[in-house]
Order: sequence, then structure tokens, then C-alpha cells
Amino acid sequence: MPMAMDDTEQQMLVQWCMAAQVFTESEFRQVIQRTYNTEEEEMEEIQPVVEQINSSMGAFSLELRSCMDQTTGTRRWALVNTNADAISTGATPYSASELVTLKTLVVGVFTEKMGNYSLSLHDALRIATKRNGTVAGTLTRAETESLIRKFCSDGWLATDSDDGYVVLGDRSIIELQSFFNVGFADYIRLCSLCKEMATLGIVCMECMEAVHPYCANRLMSASAGQLSCPACNKHIPQLNKFGPGERGVPHALESVAGSVRGESVAASVRGESVGVEEPATQSIKRLCIEDSSDEE
Repeated sequence: MPMAMDDTEQQMLVQWCMAAQVFTESEFRQVIQRTYNTEEEEMEEIQPVVEQINSSMGAFSLELRSCMDQTTGTRRWALVNTNADAISTGATPYSASELVTLKTLVVGVFTEKMGNYSLSLHDALRIATKRNGTVAGTLTRAETESLIRKFCSDGWLATDSDDGYVVLGDRSIIELQSFFNVGFADYIRLCSLCKEMATLGIVCMECMEAVHPYCANRLMSASAGQLSCPACNKHIPQLNKFGPGERGVPHALESVAGSVRGESVAASVRGESVGVEEPATQSIKRLCIEDSSDEE
């Protein structure tokens, strides 16, 4: 496979990536094959193409990034804005009030107090209606549902097909890494095996490391069905799950009294008070104050 693209080939790939928004690695390979007019067996790796595109698009704060489907292991890609506030600069088709609502929902999902990275549809509607009402008049339930469906269609959010929970879409997980790192680092979980962000999976209560469902299945396949933590090698009970509809493992936050990360989470799971205010409420209040200041 050629290791260098001319300007026309690169422009074609970039335009396709922008139009597709979020795409599987298989789809990306097919487009690369058509662009190069090459056979699949001739193309061993797509990384050289990714590196060339990222090298030329870096000046425009654009970069090809990917994430793994946490259940199936399928890899998905997107051409993303690398600015910390990509949620505002990347979602340009939306009005100012829609951007505020999207940001509020993304933060609400990401900082959900039980660490499940999900909101019931009822809670999502309540948050979206209340927040939008402070900006551009209260939306009806039907209008709010339509707006959430729009966010899901564009990949920023998604709905769990079984129970109707609102979760982060692939586009948020891929594109908002800098946004989460800058403003919500305490809420980030990384899979101990693959080192990618985990918004559903299982937590080891010995060392507080997380494992994706897909990565957990890989570990169990290699150890006769037993799940051991990749970090501390302790057995992980299947009860310690987080994700839509799960019991959850609350995020570890250090309180003013100086709670230790592991002690805070373990106490939360046991139902004991750790002296930490509800994180979703704190974040949304802070976000509302920031947005009000910007509008003034």
C-alpha cells in the first residue's frame, strides 16, 4: 500500500470523514481501499494513513481518533476537534440554547452520582427542560424528546435499547476527551486492560481499577472463566458492575475532610456517608453559572 497520499487523495478522505462523522474501522478501510484503488490484502495497517492525516490537519485543531465498543470490541473512528471545549466548537449546527442543553446533558450523564454514566429518560428530560427554560423559554416534553433524539442521531448521545437510558454516544467519547480531562478528571475511569475510557464494566473493589465488558470476557477466556483484576490480580465479583441500569460504583472524590480515593468509594458502595456532595448537582450548577456569565 502506498505510504504517501497526494493532496487530492487526502482531501477526499478528510471530506468523507467529516461527512460520516462517526464510522467503523471496517468502513474506513473500505474508503481507503477505494481511494488508493488497492485490494484489502495489500492493506495491512491503516495507521500510516491516520498519521498522515493527523500531521496535516493538526494546524486546524483536527485529529482522527478512535474508541473501542466496550461490549463488542469493534473500533469506531471520528475526525474530531481537539480543543478542550470541542462540545461548543464541534457541534456547530446547533443554536446557542441547544448547545447549552447538549453540554448539560453530557455533563449530567458523565457525572451521574452512582458512577453509571447514564440517566433515565425521565431525568434527562427533566434536566434538559429545566436548563433550556433558563435560556430560551421552557420547552415542552415533546420538543425536549425531539432535541434528545437529534443529539442521539448526531452521535453525541445514545439510548440504551433495553431500558431507555440516555448514555454518551461514540462521538462524545471520541471527541470530548480533552473536555473531560480538563473539567471532569475525577470522573474518568480507564479500563485496566486496554487503557481506554470505561463508561460501563466492572470495578475491582481492592484497587478500584475498572474493566470493560469486552476486556473482562477476554480475561475470562484466558483463565477458565475466572475474572481477575489486571492490576492487582484479585478476583472481581460480577456484582461490582457499572453502566445503564446497574447498581453502580460511585465516583471517588476527595472531600474537604480529605477522603482517600479507595476508602471513599468502598464506603459509598457499603452505603456509608463519605461527606461528598452530589457531583452531578455541583457540575450542573457550575455549568449554569458559567453559561450565564458568557451570555452576559
